[in-house]
This record gives sequence, C-alpha cells and structure tokens, in this order.
Amino acid sequence: MIFRKHRLSTGEILFLGILGGMFIFISRISLTVREAPLYDLKMKAASRTLEAYRLIKAERLKRGIPIDPVDDPMESGFIGYKDSPITTSGGNYDAKLTSINPNWAALVVQMLRELGVKEGDTVALHMTGSFPALDVAVIIGVEEYGAVPVWGSSIGSSSWGANIPEFTWADMEKVLYDRGLIHGRSVVASIGGNNDVGAGLPDSSRELIREAIRRNGLKLLEVLPLQAAVDSEYRYLTAGGEPVLYINIGGGVISLGTVEVKRILREGINGPSIYPMIMDEPVEGLVARFLKQGKYVINFLEIVRLARRYGLPVSPASMPEVGTGPLFYQPRYPVVLHVFLLVVYIVIIILTLNGVFGKVFGNPPRKEEML
Repeated sequence: MIFRKHRLSTGEILFLGILGGMFIFISRISLTVREAPLYDLKMKAASRTLEAYRLIKAERLKRGIPIDPVDDPMESGFIGYKDSPITTSGGNYDAKLTSINPNWAALVVQMLRELGVKEGDTVALHMTGSFPALDVAVIIGVEEYGAVPVWGSSIGSSSWGANIPEFTWADMEKVLYDRGLIHGRSVVASIGGNNDVGAGLPDSSRELIREAIRRNGLKLLEVLPLQAAVDSEYRYLTAGGEPVLYINIGGGVISLGTVEVKRILREGINGPSIYPMIMDEPVEGLVARFLKQGKYVINFLEIVRLARRYGLPVSPASMPEVGTGPLFYQPRYPVVLHVFLLVVYIVIIILTLNGVFGKVFGNPPRKEEML
C-alpha cells in the first residue's frame, strides 16, 4: 500500500501546511500577464471607437445640446433623456452607462475571430437608437476586423439613449460617416418601438423620427404588418451578398420578432441550435431568419451581464481607458513549473503519511504502524 497507518503529529501537519503555502506563493510570483490574442487589432478598434466618441460629444455641444454630468457622469454625450417625444419605452440606466465603453469594439473583434469570420465577409446588423455608443463600437469593431458591416436601424430609442429629437442615432451616424470614422450608412431606417412603426406614440412623435430619417438622407421603412417589415429589411441586408453572421444590438422588434425570443436568446453568441426553441413564434424576426439558415447570431442585449462575463466595467463613472481588462491582457502560469510543484508536493505528502519525516518532528513510526 502507498499509505501506512502513521498518525500525523501537529508538527507534521504544520509542515505540510507551510510547505503548501510556500508552493502557492511560488505559483503566485511566477504569474505573468501577456497580451491577449489579436491585441493590436483590438487596440486599433477601441482607439478608433474612442475617437468617434469624442467626435459625437463635440458635435452635441456644437449643436447647443448640453450634457448633464449627473445623468452622464462620463460626459460622453451619449446619454439622452429619461423621457422625450421620441422615447419608445423605458430603459435600463445602468445598461446605458455600461454600453459607453470603447473596448466593446475589442470584444466584437474577439467574437468575429472566434466564429471564423474572414476578411471581406459580409456581416449583417440591426441596431436601435437605444444604445448609440454600442452601435458605434460594433460597426467599428467589424470594420477594423476587415469584414463588411451592412446594417439597418430603428431610430426611436428607449430612455437614456439617443432620444433627443435634434440628435438621434441617424444624426450621429451621419456625423461619423461624413468625418470618415465609419464607412457605411444604414441601408434602411425605421421608426422603431411597437411593431417597428412607433405604435402607441403620438403621430407628432412619429413625425419627429421620420424627419430625422429624411434629414440624414436615409431610406424610411414604415411597413405593416411587422412580418412584412422584417421581410423588407432582410432584402436590404442581403442585397449585396449573403451575410455570414448576424448581430443584434438592442431590443428592436424587427430584429427579435417577439418578446419570447428576447427571453430565449442568450446575451453574446448564439448558435443555430436554438432555432427550434423560437421557430413557432408568430413573427419570424431577423434573428430567427438567420438562425434558420444555420448562421450564428451575436446578441448585444442584457448588456450588464455581458459586460461582467467579459470583464468590462459596469456603470463606470469615467470613460474606460482603451486597452484595459482581460480582453487585452491574460494571466499566464508556467505549466512545467506548476506540474513540478504539484508532483513534489504529492510525493512529500505520501512520504509524510508513511512516517518518513516522523523522526524530524519527534514522531517516529510506532511498531504497529510498520505492519
């Protein structure tokens, strides 16, 4: 047998404990932090996103729209009002703050590589005015990766998003395009909200959104029933080629189809295997359409949970620094050293349990323990 019946003394137990603590200390000091895969590409994407953020802030102030440092502690310019004429629903304030982080672009780069997207591939997106900072980060992340984003937008916004009638997501998009920070525009834009046509909003509110779409030179999609609108946007998204992937940002009904899909869809990456769970919904949104085709879907919803999963700060009080966190740096332990330490410690435990060190601690094996 490996172990004999040796009763350990207090000294022997302390010896094993102290030795174990020493090995843990050696393990800790051997830890190194290295750049994560795609570090340079992630840095480029996040840095360009931060530049875009600064441009949006400057443009908002230039248009005479003040930034409230209480509601927008980062003074980013992306936080709108709790309520406004074009507010389509209530919104999670913490999620809005969490979405304002240039490092989301780095996460997009990481996910695209994980899913095997190749340079030049087309990636379809749908976004809303509810998360304008995240819209920017995702578009730039896809572009920096080398893929081609094609997107449609719902211009209405939930609380605290791009719900300022004079400075909607359509306005922000045009500013970024005109300055060369993004290289495309929405191929189609809808009102958003209920049924994607702002059902329940006053007509004056719907007209404010239509005006934002017109003044920014976008094509208005205002079609009923909802399934017809989904079919129409799908044609726009696929007109230039078949996308290899679909990305949803926010809770746009044209994208999700029904509330039940929102509950089933996980935040982050979703594979086509979940399609049977949503195939019987009364409206086949864009998410279901692409899943049915065997495509992967990246879902940027439940932003706080997604941020925690990837080590991004929740509700930051200041603009997160580009290049910080586990998306950019990963801990590394020397495997050979740790295998050696583990083997040595196991051997010492076996020897101690067999009384080999008993004399050292005044506890030599008794005759009955040698049997």
